[in-house]
Amino acid sequence: MLCSDGRNPFGRADVPTFLVFGELYPVDEEDEDRTSLPWLHPYMDLWARTPGWELGEPSTAEECEATLARAARAVTEHLGAGPERVVLSDVTVVTGPAMTHRVWRTPTHALVLGPSADNGPYGYLTHLQLSFTPLDRAPGLPPADDEDALIAWIADHVDW
Repeated sequence: MLCSDGRNPFGRADVPTFLVFGELYPVDEEDEDRTSLPWLHPYMDLWARTPGWELGEPSTAEECEATLARAARAVTEHLGAGPERVVLSDVTVVTGPAMTHRVWRTPTHALVLGPSADNGPYGYLTHLQLSFTPLDRAPGLPPADDEDALIAWIADHVDW
């Protein structure tokens, strides 16, 4: 899934763009029949049949972190450098455990890889996403020793 502040994100380096590559839904592990929020399950099943997507139930925090780590390796390989900052936080998670956020900066953009809240009609999902924000909209990172400020900076730059 791709979302952008622009009408057509492709080739538009001046607008924030968000690539969602995973969705987390807080399934009640005691609910063997998937009866919690039953209206959402057909949508999840439909998404799982879309080419390139797969459904893993239930997914553990470790599996989510492994997915984020694979994505981080791909971003690092593409940029030729590891993330500038890494922090564990639940500030952008709808429900569930804290997950890792990674921040890279290029000469023109800030990239943040990690979880993001779903502000759409469902509101129960947490996205795993890569956000791509022009640096003129993403001022410099807070000092390295101020984790709370970094977490606030991330929260300001991953929302769509």
